[in-house]
Amino acid sequence: MKKILYILMIFITTIQAETIDLGKVDCNKTAKEYPNFFDSFDKAYIGIPKGVLGRAEPFYGTFDQALVKIPNLKKYTKKLPTVVYMQGSSKFDMDNKFMKWITEAGYLFFAPNTYTSPKRITYSSPVSKDIYEKVHAYRQAEIDLFVKRLSELPFIDTKRMFLMGFSEGALASARYSGDEFVGRIVLGWSCEANYYTDYPKVGAKLDDPFLNIIGRDDKYFGTQNPWSRGYKLKGNCADALFKFTNAKVVLLPNTGHNLKDNIFVKDEILGFIKLFKNYKTDKEKEKIKEQKEEKKNNSSE
Repeated sequence: MKKILYILMIFITTIQAETIDLGKVDCNKTAKEYPNFFDSFDKAYIGIPKGVLGRAEPFYGTFDQALVKIPNLKKYTKKLPTVVYMQGSSKFDMDNKFMKWITEAGYLFFAPNTYTSPKRITYSSPVSKDIYEKVHAYRQAEIDLFVKRLSELPFIDTKRMFLMGFSEGALASARYSGDEFVGRIVLGWSCEANYYTDYPKVGAKLDDPFLNIIGRDDKYFGTQNPWSRGYKLKGNCADALFKFTNAKVVLLPNTGHNLKDNIFVKDEILGFIKLFKNYKTDKEKEKIKEQKEEKKNNSSE
């Protein structure tokens, strides 16, 4: 009898977890649990393209440093397409190449400084699923924080924002269920249940642009990871994106978890942003056009 009750409790817990929106976590509630959480934005890593306020070179640093070195930044009103980048579990210096690619292409790069809170959970894999899920929730709260704070800045083009992430940050980018972003760029994550999570649901809408790039030999989320024994793995997001109409999966042979050194990755990322940069605004224009035509047809009847 005890065994039956135990199995039933597990089943109910699983159902509850599946019905909770894991892609939405309130940043204000999270800040009450984690001191200095809001510094994740104030000390965010930022790349500002050249030409902003007459700058001859791009700016790389943190947001608080940018406000000091570029005093009129908060008064700059030209709207800049923006990439919100969620770093992996390692230090941010591993992600400098992504920041440089994005910024040199003329886009604003903004990344949470994810280790500003002394209580922020860290780990060395493999660990228990509850630890991973606490980290995943923390990263969702960072996205919520950035969505709210970026809307306050006059130079952010909120209709041309992309959400991009690598590894731990890629899961966060895929899972997020808000609709503020034009598209998602998910690097080094397979959108599958494995040792890292049992809830890999993609939070994007079926027509949202979605780019997944992963190495065939990814040691964490590929098919050969011994920590994920018992799971049926494909090692990429193709199955999760089966019904998506603007999705692309790039599986790179002879490539592991580190994607930055593969010569194809830069062009895939920048090509995707260029292709879909105006996707949301074009949809809005098309909707307005359809409404006008419908109104015209109704009035002529």
